[in-house]
Amino acid sequence: MGNYFFKRLVNDCKKISPYIRFKRIKHGFYRIYWRNAYLHECYKWMPIVGYDFEDYDPRFESRSYYEEYEDNADLTMKIKNFREGYFDALNTIKRRVYLMRNQREFYERSKRAYKQVRIK
Repeated sequence: MGNYFFKRLVNDCKKISPYIRFKRIKHGFYRIYWRNAYLHECYKWMPIVGYDFEDYDPRFESRSYYEEYEDNADLTMKIKNFREGYFDALNTIKRRVYLMRNQREFYERSKRAYKQVRIK
């Protein structure tokens, strides 16, 4: 189900709100929902602290190389240029749950954002 920090994030989210649920999507990513609204997305092998990718990889320009040899989760994180850590995800989730509880407009926008997205 993931490493220690992912399990810790799941347990901490249960303490934040009983309405938070995790939905597994492909390549080790999980989408997080609060009631019926999209909250966040995280990776099951997260480090404790997130970081940016600073090194240049010439193989990154070759799409066929990545499709054949590389992990799709790493590719997704390299495209985003950021690997999110436990503390980053927890702070984002706390902030968004607070906004959803206290700002009706934010909750409605989050609810509409992923209403039509198919979860695979």
